Amino acid sequence: MKSVKDPNLVEIPKPKGLPVIGNLHNIDLDSPLFSLIELIEPLGPICQLTFGSELNIFVSSIELLNELCDESRFHKIVTAELEKLRYVVHDALFTARNEERNWEIAHRILMPVFGTIKIREMFPEMKDLAQQLCLKWARYGEEYVIDVTADFTRLTLDTLALCTMGFRFNSFHNGSVLHPFVDSMVRTLKEASVQAALPGFIQSFRKRSWRRYEKDTAFMRKLCQDIIDKRKGKTDPDSHDLLAALLGGRDPKTGEGLSDDSIIDNMLTFLIAGHETTSGLLSFALYYLLANPQTMEKARQEVDEVSQGSPIAVEHLSKLPYLNAVLKETLRLQPTAPGFILAADKDEIIGGKYLIPANVPIGVLLHMVHQDKAVYGEDVAEFKPERMLDENFNKLPPNSWKPFGNGMRGCIGRAFATQEALLIVAMLLQNFTFEMADPGYKLKVKETLTVKPDNFRMRAKLRRGGTATEFQRELQSVGSVTAKTSSTPSVVSAQAAGGDKKPLTILYGSNSGTCEALAYRLASDATLHGFHARKIAPLNAARDSLPKSEPVIILAASYDGLPSDNAEEFFDWLNTAEKDSLKGVSYAVFGCGHRDWVATFQRIPILIDDLLQKAGAERFATRGLADSAVMDLFVELEKWTTDSVWPAISQKDGKADNDGEGQLINSLLKVEFSEPRQLQQYSQLVEATVMESRSLTTPSAIGQKVHIDIQLPLGVSYHPGDHLLVLPVNPMRNVKRVLSRFHLTWDTIVRASGNDSVRIPVETAMTVHELLSSYFELAQPATPRDIRVLAAAAEDEATKTLLNNLANTSYLEDIQEKKTSLLDLLEKFPEIPIGFGTYLTLLPSLRLRTYSISSSPSWNSSRATLTLSVLDEPGTTDGSERFLGVASNHLAGLTPGDLIHVATRPVKGIFQMPTDLSKAPTIMIAAGTGLAPFRGFIQERAYQQQNGVQLAPAALFFGCRSSHDDLYRDELDAFESSGVVRVFRAYSREDVGSKPNTRRGYVQDSMQAEKDAFVQLWNAGAKIYVCGSVRMASQVKDLVANLVYTAGPMEAEREFTPQEWFKRFEKTRYAAEIFT
Repeated sequence: MKSVKDPNLVEIPKPKGLPVIGNLHNIDLDSPLFSLIELIEPLGPICQLTFGSELNIFVSSIELLNELCDESRFHKIVTAELEKLRYVVHDALFTARNEERNWEIAHRILMPVFGTIKIREMFPEMKDLAQQLCLKWARYGEEYVIDVTADFTRLTLDTLALCTMGFRFNSFHNGSVLHPFVDSMVRTLKEASVQAALPGFIQSFRKRSWRRYEKDTAFMRKLCQDIIDKRKGKTDPDSHDLLAALLGGRDPKTGEGLSDDSIIDNMLTFLIAGHETTSGLLSFALYYLLANPQTMEKARQEVDEVSQGSPIAVEHLSKLPYLNAVLKETLRLQPTAPGFILAADKDEIIGGKYLIPANVPIGVLLHMVHQDKAVYGEDVAEFKPERMLDENFNKLPPNSWKPFGNGMRGCIGRAFATQEALLIVAMLLQNFTFEMADPGYKLKVKETLTVKPDNFRMRAKLRRGGTATEFQRELQSVGSVTAKTSSTPSVVSAQAAGGDKKPLTILYGSNSGTCEALAYRLASDATLHGFHARKIAPLNAARDSLPKSEPVIILAASYDGLPSDNAEEFFDWLNTAEKDSLKGVSYAVFGCGHRDWVATFQRIPILIDDLLQKAGAERFATRGLADSAVMDLFVELEKWTTDSVWPAISQKDGKADNDGEGQLINSLLKVEFSEPRQLQQYSQLVEATVMESRSLTTPSAIGQKVHIDIQLPLGVSYHPGDHLLVLPVNPMRNVKRVLSRFHLTWDTIVRASGNDSVRIPVETAMTVHELLSSYFELAQPATPRDIRVLAAAAEDEATKTLLNNLANTSYLEDIQEKKTSLLDLLEKFPEIPIGFGTYLTLLPSLRLRTYSISSSPSWNSSRATLTLSVLDEPGTTDGSERFLGVASNHLAGLTPGDLIHVATRPVKGIFQMPTDLSKAPTIMIAAGTGLAPFRGFIQERAYQQQNGVQLAPAALFFGCRSSHDDLYRDELDAFESSGVVRVFRAYSREDVGSKPNTRRGYVQDSMQAEKDAFVQLWNAGAKIYVCGSVRMASQVKDLVANLVYTAGPMEAEREFTPQEWFKRFEKTRYAAEIFT
């Protein structure tokens, strides 16, 4: 081995020391880390110190650290504070020596618990605790001075304990008192640091400190033992957290488990190290954001753009690159685990000139390494998150950023800490603004085993105003509904349907569920043509991963000219795709839309089609188009696939298209009998209870309208104008008709098998009543393909001819306009020998229905009401059966005590109710049950008036047929007499006599008659809300433009038509919600 006398080697610099104690006198026991940095900084990238008789080497450059991170040459050693902590946690994950078996066993057992999927599953618990912090700050108010590190300590300790052990410290429910565990832990860490800085012989003179150390250790270990005993007393086979793994896990290599002592060691390690470092990260991050207002605003803007006002969800976190960079830059400047210690396996030379003797401790000082000017530039001390964005971060030299340690002994909880920190900071930025309690505060760092800001205080203010109670309801609102699957929630695999069929991928972008339903129908049809849908998924699931080995079919819609929520990531990625990057992808696009939205009709499908082609993908079929204003979407999809898709794919693959109708006669589903099964089709739906159901119309009214009062479960909240999604059940009348047609009893047990696993559970037993009630649209008008299947199955030529005619020349008049279903036709032609499986294959999947909530949570925060029309009208070609709306008849038939499955969904965009009702004049225009959201608006106005708010003026223009369906008349009269709102009515089919503020005609006539009041409100800054049918909304919009135009533009603008001029207000002062 070479010696330092070798001319190629350089002696490692060292400061002068004292006899016996070496450099110990240079270390400040209150600030050992930064006194050490101050000592060695002038000595260059490497130095050596002696503490007593022990030699220690320290490095502070990235070039040298990169060599030290080579695990084939260097390994982690336990010394200093970690060595002293072995008295507390022995050979746990962070304090074990490399050669200790317990570390290997525990590491292999726990790795799966901290995998990406498992961490995502912990998100609800993380959010639970983050909400508690937010609510505390909201309730204490904007003048309350927040002890930042203390509150983040509470939060991260509670989060770690709940997510990993199912234990609640309830730190936010104990006032300002921290749990005793925290006090014991802080003293323990401080004592370990002091012991590490003192020579061993001095310890014998510190008996009082040692007794306190023993007492704190005993207390913390007993707490962990109590948690273990409590868990052992429970039978919870579904628990898969860290504690469950420690208690029941077995090392996959040796088959061994862990002793109770070893379990406690690792529990304590996670509780101590896991929460301390993350609370420090959060505290430093808030400091740097407050010290850099432009950075804070940029991060907040990113959160707002991604969340769009909805509560932070796990899916949002991956879309926050700038906020992620903020956290990375925080850890660069203030690595909360400020270093780690390595040693060489044998004598080594690093940097080409420094001799490192074997087993000598080498301290990596991350505060110095992370501010290496050779890598980070002269501005290393500045907080600049941009340097940590992916495009810059990925260009850094290897091992330039090491806050989570190195290699095999790196932090096992990195993904946990990252997800937790992103969630918390995103929620805080979304909901609060902040200011330092002391504007002149300069960062001071407090040291234990970790580092945190010292004496850092701030104030927090809710961004959108309101009360803490309102904020609580906002935090706990239920998000969107996602279909359940056996594995990944957003992707359904249909490999079971494969066989010898060729694979294809079907992708959809849909907020309302329409394109998703079309996707599943398409997948079912694909099997008839020699293909199986290998993957059915939202477009976001295909970001960066469009397959090139099989055809891709995309079904998409536009929402105010933008992609659906589950297509945004795909669309953004596609916008940046380089030329020829998608060469080899074969695709076709089917677009859905409504022609009334002229400016954005088919915008997203067209752009997706064009962008794919520009990126080199090959379009194998012309783009399909469906206009829901005038077309049946299922019919148009069928036409497009029959005329364009299947022939094109078959020709491309060199095989003839199969006779789909002919194959269907032989049924793709084979039915067996077995045991029943309970329906669990959707996730995020909650069980709610009907409290009241009453008719709002008299028996003389044309059509029934009903009011449903629903008790929501604890934790579900909403805002005025929000939507309620309802899982409907088919009308019993229709179910009985199907049972009669196929000669089945309601309790017959069926088991489906075959090629339709994409729409219903195969190889799963359930009653036929459940199957028909909950899985299929029984009343959906038959498509031409459905009718051709019946014609192919018919044995009588006259019947074949008649059905083929219905599928072609008379389809619009006799089928679509009369809403004639497949069941109607099967009843009309009972002699057609079609199997039950074939019938199910032809039916679309049952869809969720969306209704506007007609109440305000201020009326009752745990209740929501619906106001709806019951659809019951003549149907079928001969009028023998009536067409029954699925959801409206289901809801109308409910009685108090009945259970339904629902989810709240926030109203998006401009239709949200104004937040400051004292400064926001409002005009509401509705026809029929379009009154629903405005009843909630008016209830909210009444509530705020009762609480002292001086309301800005508001008017409701409401149209209905007659006094027999004048909805909520008495209620609205009372609101009007109280000054909450002025109401102007129009009856289209009844003379009004002397009724005040009531006109004969339509709602537009009432607006015209009251044009002076209307324009006066407009000139006062009123925002206009419209809710009704497409036709009504279109006519109202034209009239509104004409009315305000007379008082609006300057003379120079008179060259514009009223409609052209009014367009400038469509995204700010005019909001319409259309129902069909």
